[in-house]
Amino acid sequence: MYALRTVGGSMKTAAGVLLLLAILWCGVMVGGSPEYSVKAAYLYNFAKFTEWPPEQSGSLTVCVYGRDPFGGFLDDALRGKQAHGATVFIKRLPRGDEQVDGCQVLFLGSAARIEPVLSRLQGRSILTVGDSRDFSERGGMIALVMENGSVRFELNLAAIAAARLQVSSRLVELGHVVGPKK
Repeated sequence: MYALRTVGGSMKTAAGVLLLLAILWCGVMVGGSPEYSVKAAYLYNFAKFTEWPPEQSGSLTVCVYGRDPFGGFLDDALRGKQAHGATVFIKRLPRGDEQVDGCQVLFLGSAARIEPVLSRLQGRSILTVGDSRDFSERGGMIALVMENGSVRFELNLAAIAAARLQVSSRLVELGHVVGPKK
């Protein structure tokens, strides 16, 4: 069983529902928009619709591990934004940097060596997001994948639950649920 609920108890406004649907459910067509601009918007929304254990409340930091594929898109998407009442920060970690303390969201690009990093994060409440096609099947929590010109996402609910995180039931409804390869 997975603990699924709407983050914060309920959506507070119709605008919140419309924003979530516009960004997530429609799949955000990439045709006229750079791929990583769309992925940056997803990262922000994943942070908004995920709850961390109470001991991790405070700041909210999105970390990018290894080569940063976002350019300035992530900075633009997160500038001045808040989630859970905290300002969202960005931290870039060069490959090999083990200092993920303070990261609530960790993006691992397709060039990163995924398994060793995920292995080191086991038991930690850090939402892992990647953009390789099999990221979620290899133990990552959320994979951003290109499908028919759109950015879609896959969720590994077992990995999310093992990290003591809770994602909004709306994310589960809008994403594609996958599991680790046996």
